[in-house]
Amino acid sequence: MTTVKFGTTVTLPSDTEIAMSRTFDAPASLVWKAFTTPELLRRWLLGPDGWEMPICEVDLRVGGKWRYGWAQPDGSAAFEMYGEYTEVTPHSRIVNTEIFEDNPPAVTTVEFVEEDGHTTMTTTMRLVSQEARDAVLATGMSDGAGRSYERLGEVLASLS
Repeated sequence: MTTVKFGTTVTLPSDTEIAMSRTFDAPASLVWKAFTTPELLRRWLLGPDGWEMPICEVDLRVGGKWRYGWAQPDGSAAFEMYGEYTEVTPHSRIVNTEIFEDNPPAVTTVEFVEEDGHTTMTTTMRLVSQEARDAVLATGMSDGAGRSYERLGEVLASLS
């Protein structure tokens, strides 16, 4: 596997998993803040250009719920996803369930690993089957996530 520093790497660790990893020029505490604060999430977690995030609810605790909703500004398209946090270790790890439209449920783990002031954030989505994994990949999710992570880097630079 080739890793591009400050670029997003997408891998398939198993038949049912998708992992996306990116290293940011920021400490883990700041990446965590941008990943868990609704006002900051709305600035970067947008997928392809042109989307807005009118719904962003975060109850960051074990058993707490989250809900995100995106829309095109002209109202031509909208979608939501939601889930529940099952593990929250500040500045280090978040595990949550994820339900998105008609797709099978997933479990997502986000890990924040800091080294020398840089933080590698790895998001691993575990789905119920290889078919479900491949269907998620076919949506273009990895391209949208890559663009979102580029924006996250910009948000982090503006906060530093």
